[in-house]
Amino acid sequence: MGKQKAVERKIWQVRVWFQSNWQVLLFWLACSFAGWFLGAKGYGMALYFRLTGINPEEWTPLLRLTAERDPKIGSPVSLDGLTDWQGSLVKLPFPDKMTGLLFICGRCGLEETLTTFLAFQKRHADKMRLIIVYIGQPNAEFYLLWNSFKELTFMRDPQLKVFEHLNALYMPRFYLISPDGTLCYLSPLTSYFWQPERWQEELERISHWLLNGR
Repeated sequence: MGKQKAVERKIWQVRVWFQSNWQVLLFWLACSFAGWFLGAKGYGMALYFRLTGINPEEWTPLLRLTAERDPKIGSPVSLDGLTDWQGSLVKLPFPDKMTGLLFICGRCGLEETLTTFLAFQKRHADKMRLIIVYIGQPNAEFYLLWNSFKELTFMRDPQLKVFEHLNALYMPRFYLISPDGTLCYLSPLTSYFWQPERWQEELERISHWLLNGR
């Protein structure tokens, strides 16, 4: 009898709390949905940093650790769905070298990013082949840069299959895939907040891995 009264009292307390705080609960649900929606659209991180005033540069060690512990690391990944610029399917990864995938969009500071990664590709041409996957509708600026970076290989992901499989929402995002299709590296989730010099520091870390192993 005592247990039943205790349960009834607890139910009554919960009911009273909901009646008094339904606005808070509704607000929480709205925020949760907005966070999910913005995240799915690729705006979540930028908005989060802007609202909280957090400097993403200060979170680099945590973001790097999160990337290193990502469950996809060490697992096989599919690159089926990538095409050349004419729409023909491309067979990847490369059988003789590491495949470097850089996902970029029009907001990524294209010229600086491409310059940084072109130098990285030249440095490791014997071990890695770099693919630039452009997401979004290319504009005149992109085609102008394309003509300036003819040494780079550009591809598309028209169905966004690889984009979604690798969860490359916050671009630029860089991945290294071994010849057997194993994901070996993905860059920290920093979006376009990283300046070119910070990317150069990160690529130095990757260079050490490519030259000496983990």
